[in-house]
Amino acid sequence: MKIEKFIALLSKKLSGAIVDEDNVLINRAIKDNEEYRLLSVKLDHYFKEKANFKPNIAQLSEVWEKIKAAENRNFNGKFDYSTPRKSPFVYISLLKVAAILVILAGTGALGYYLLSNNSKQNFDILTTTAGKTFKMLDDGTKVWLNKNSTMSYNKGFGQHKREIFLEGEAYFDVVKNAAIPLFIHTRNIDIEVKGTAFNVNAYKDVPQIQVALVSGLLQVTDRLNSSRKVLLHPNEKLIFSNSKNNRENEFLIRPIELEALRNDTKWITDTLTFNKEKLKDLTVRMEKKYDLKIAINSDQLREKRFSGTFTNETIQQALEALKLSYPLTYTINNRLVVIKD
Repeated sequence: MKIEKFIALLSKKLSGAIVDEDNVLINRAIKDNEEYRLLSVKLDHYFKEKANFKPNIAQLSEVWEKIKAAENRNFNGKFDYSTPRKSPFVYISLLKVAAILVILAGTGALGYYLLSNNSKQNFDILTTTAGKTFKMLDDGTKVWLNKNSTMSYNKGFGQHKREIFLEGEAYFDVVKNAAIPLFIHTRNIDIEVKGTAFNVNAYKDVPQIQVALVSGLLQVTDRLNSSRKVLLHPNEKLIFSNSKNNRENEFLIRPIELEALRNDTKWITDTLTFNKEKLKDLTVRMEKKYDLKIAINSDQLREKRFSGTFTNETIQQALEALKLSYPLTYTINNRLVVIKD
């Protein structure tokens, strides 16, 4: 979708004038295009901040009264046309369209401004590839960013606002500041934090977003349906699915045992712990730990469950350990591992 069409649809969505068909299109564009997603979030926040703005109703009413009066007079004798005259109906229609376009153009101009005034100017970006990193933000909030992850956060973090955009996985230990809550945006959810410790797993290639809460409170909102939100308590895990076929069951909250909660944050110390985990899910985590690609050439093997812990083992040592539980075979060719029966 071209940016011009996206901004036009976004303007309609923000004004509440969008039809169902266009709503499906823009939601798909927001989901598939990171730049459009960020623009949508920024514009949404902008208009929420301006929610208390009161337009000059009297002035607007005066303009519409003049248009209505002109319609009633059919413009007879009011204008001296030096070019071929267009029908009054066309002219009035153009006036009405122009009035609407002024409103949409305002949103569009703001959209283009936000696009041009990009993260390089307003946000600092932290990216990891093969390794992990730790970052203490300006307000004292601690962030551990996992492999193959990207995080952008506003400059002057904590002075007037605290806003983070995340793709991948990160563990946060947030400094409490009731006056300036922290907002984390990842894929199609927004997380509001006031002071807590939690883990967010939101890699692009994984169909679910998982948020595991250690302490404090989190409010999680579906960005495509802001009326749907949940409050997460300590020792709870939220699982959010982007499935298009099951929109009513996207938010799943499950209690999580302390040991399992620790397992979700083991990556901070480069330890991979798994308990009765299917091989197809385990290999996704192993790919990130060892920075390689793993293929499983057996549907039956993909469903086999394994338990264990990998800390300093090489990929070959890890695969040999899995063989102790099930007689699988494997080949390693550069950065490709193939597992089969």
